[in-house]
Amino acid sequence: MTISEIRNELEKIYEERNSWDGAKGPFTEPAIRRRELILMKQQILYRIEEVKLVKNKIQESFSLALYKVINNYLKELQ
Repeated sequence: MTISEIRNELEKIYEERNSWDGAKGPFTEPAIRRRELILMKQQILYRIEEVKLVKNKIQESFSLALYKVINNYLKELQ
């Protein structure tokens, strides 16, 4: 994953977060889980970007694996 791909994914997350209605709800359990996963995905993307810049291949590989797991789970929820 390149830096530009990471930034593109982050832009998608920013757009998703801007579409959230805020505290209108009660939220369903799946909606809460989805938001949690999106926030985790955002955090992992920041981590991937950070470790790419310091060239830590082990941390990058681990973070990419986590990213893929979360991304696949989010796709299943949709």
